[in-house]
Amino acid sequence: MTRAVPILSPRQLKGLDRIGDAFIPGDEDLPSFSATGCRTHAGRILAYLDEPDRRDLQTALTVLSLLPGPVVRRLPGFLEWSQRLPGPLGALIRMGRVGLKGLIVSLYYSGETGPEYNGPSPLDVLGYQAAVVRDEGPGPEDVGSPDRIVLKRN
Repeated sequence: MTRAVPILSPRQLKGLDRIGDAFIPGDEDLPSFSATGCRTHAGRILAYLDEPDRRDLQTALTVLSLLPGPVVRRLPGFLEWSQRLPGPLGALIRMGRVGLKGLIVSLYYSGETGPEYNGPSPLDVLGYQAAVVRDEGPGPEDVGSPDRIVLKRN
């Protein structure tokens, strides 16, 4: 089954870049989240979210695009600290943390970059290569062999 790839609005993409850079600002070796242009691949991940979760994430990205820069830069620290908050509010904030951080980390370490990015991907810098290895076909005693995911260090 092919899933439709949701499109984020320019404002939502701005919010994704802003929070992505707050989590992954880059350094002398690794590029920042926004520099890689990996945000262009967000739709492939969003395609697998339930519609209510996707709408919530899109709303959060819109809000993040409107917040002042210092607030966005402090948000990852707050989200990490919020793990200590008890009750329903703490649970809601923790779910938001997992959703935002999961999207950002998945995009950044996917090995995919935007068309405007010319540098090495974060996986190239780290010397890792991820691949799905498909078996040539099941033997008579090996019916239904699953694919294997292989991580190699260069």
